[in-house]
Amino acid sequence: MTTPTPCVRLPFLRGPLSDSGPEDADAAAVSAVHPGADAALLLWPGLPQAPPEGVYCPADYPFSQREAAACLEDLRQMGDAALSGLPVGATAAANPRAARRASEMALLRGLDGADTEAALKAEAARKLRIEREQAQKALIWAWLQEERLAELADMARALARKSGTFTRSLGVEDEDADALAASGGYAGTGILGAPVSLDLGLMPPWRLVVANAMYFLPPDMPILAEGPMAEDLQETLDFAPAAAPAHAALLRARAPAWRAMGRSRPTGAQPLDAERQWLVRVAS
Repeated sequence: MTTPTPCVRLPFLRGPLSDSGPEDADAAAVSAVHPGADAALLLWPGLPQAPPEGVYCPADYPFSQREAAACLEDLRQMGDAALSGLPVGATAAANPRAARRASEMALLRGLDGADTEAALKAEAARKLRIEREQAQKALIWAWLQEERLAELADMARALARKSGTFTRSLGVEDEDADALAASGGYAGTGILGAPVSLDLGLMPPWRLVVANAMYFLPPDMPILAEGPMAEDLQETLDFAPAAAPAHAALLRARAPAWRAMGRSRPTGAQPLDAERQWLVRVAS
């Protein structure tokens, strides 16, 4: 029996902010078309303590888990320093990378004039490694931004819950509170218990996440598009029903990543130029 190829959900790396939503419906739909425990996985950026299930963990990340954790901490500190107006200092994660690159440059100097073909291959491998390091760093940064937005969502829910309790303590009926909140007569969303909506524009651009994820996803792995990414892809690619009528919850398209991201020509980078399968959920 052939094991079905797992499907990865993009562009969110941590999953939906709420307990239920369109993304969860997407996961159920993909499970119908791609059955198995590995259907509709989230892409894990290589950090330590990956969840035991529900995530896809590439084995070929350039950073070890320890290096990835150091990179995440660097990004946190850099963000905190920038918000505080402090100068951004050197990063701890750069130390092992600097040592590795120094070793690679020494190898290239040793090959110079001795074996041109070997030197070219070594230089190409060095450039590819740098690209992959930058790609993983971008995924870790996206993961961090989603973590912070999730923290804001928790704060927003707590604010709405507490303000709702306060509103009821004043004797304001829910219907009156909704009318007052809709009128705009009160400054501050959530003052009357109305939910605070978060702007998904605060999230990293989906094209940035997808472009860097392509370095670590096999070309035969289906990609389930969520949120604004799904909307944009339906305007860019030609989708058709993914399966038989019994599994008509998804649409499918095949295209290289550069076309999915709206570019006009191949990039020359194999991860972005390889043809892939894209899935979106059928609008109800």
